[in-house]
Amino acid sequence: MLYTTRGCFVNPVGDLGRVIGLATITSEVRTLDSPVLIQARRFTEGCRLRVHGLTPFREGVALRDLGPYLQVFSDPKHWSVRMRRASLRLPEADATLIKRELQPLLKPYGAMVGDYVGDYSFKHR
Repeated sequence: MLYTTRGCFVNPVGDLGRVIGLATITSEVRTLDSPVLIQARRFTEGCRLRVHGLTPFREGVALRDLGPYLQVFSDPKHWSVRMRRASLRLPEADATLIKRELQPLLKPYGAMVGDYVGDYSFKHR
């Protein structure tokens, strides 16, 4: 699952952390030849993904709403602390719940990716 933080699109007050897509990792995580710059952050490691679908821009499943129902967050009041990492393994029940909520929102990757790239394009430096 692909997750965007509430600050991802420069408006942490108006946006929510959301699951916005489904993807499969298709390579090992490795050090990148050139870091990727997204906004002011430099990412030096990465992997290949096959994206199966994306939600429309700034839509998706808000984890804030599901926090109390997810096993992965042992303390629902502080669930966002667990999200401050690059990846998070979900218990099967959690993955099933999120996918059930996400599936009706998904559109084909090709139809949605342009909306995400726009002003937020990735730049290699």
